Amino acid sequence: MDISQTSQKLERYHSLKGKSIMPSLFRWKKQGMVAHVRKGIYLPSDLQDKFRIACNAVEEGCLVYHAALEYYSLQTQEFNWLYVHSSSIFRTFTYQGESYIYKPVKFLYKPLVVDKDNPYPIRVTSINQTLIDCLYNINLAGGLEELLYAISELDHTLVNEKDMLHCLELYGSKSLFQRAGFVLSHFKDDLRLSDYFFKACKEGMGKNISYLINPYYCDSFSKEWKLCIPANAMKEIQKDCYYEI
Repeated sequence: MDISQTSQKLERYHSLKGKSIMPSLFRWKKQGMVAHVRKGIYLPSDLQDKFRIACNAVEEGCLVYHAALEYYSLQTQEFNWLYVHSSSIFRTFTYQGESYIYKPVKFLYKPLVVDKDNPYPIRVTSINQTLIDCLYNINLAGGLEELLYAISELDHTLVNEKDMLHCLELYGSKSLFQRAGFVLSHFKDDLRLSDYFFKACKEGMGKNISYLINPYYCDSFSKEWKLCIPANAMKEIQKDCYYEI
């Protein structure tokens, strides 16, 4: 039986929970048609795509942060875990050697849905939201160097500065405007970002000094963006940094 037929049976199972469907489920499992993914959730056993599993083993799952970067092939390393947004809280679970971790984002703006007609579609934050999400929580992007690599690999035709500004406004974080303005200013030409984008970032940022990452690692300072930054990690892109003496 192919995956589409199996999925139809599973859809029927999930719609008839609590009724006399359990014997059929156990039979499908015994026949190797379905696999138990986590409590109460079964998927076709031949479903191997970790991105599809992430999006369909939880309610309204969506790839976020580093998982989204990995889906877009904008990462230097593959983790054996994926960050997943869901409309319902779920406990971390492991399936086929991958761990799936609940990491909700504040909002979903224009998420990309791949293969809508597939029984198990993929949902992922847009390139533009992914950038802003990762600048908001750099640790969940895999760290600063991982994020800088991702940005350097971006195709400028996929970047929409209006969408990024909208995401910045939805976050409403002054320090995020600082981080976005500082980091993306070093990729201004490559990403074809306008002066208006950076003007908006400066209007949205506060007057207080902020930090790009953990203050312990920040030993340089950007006067323009009032941002403390790590000199070593930023050495290849720093142009407006002034070292503290």
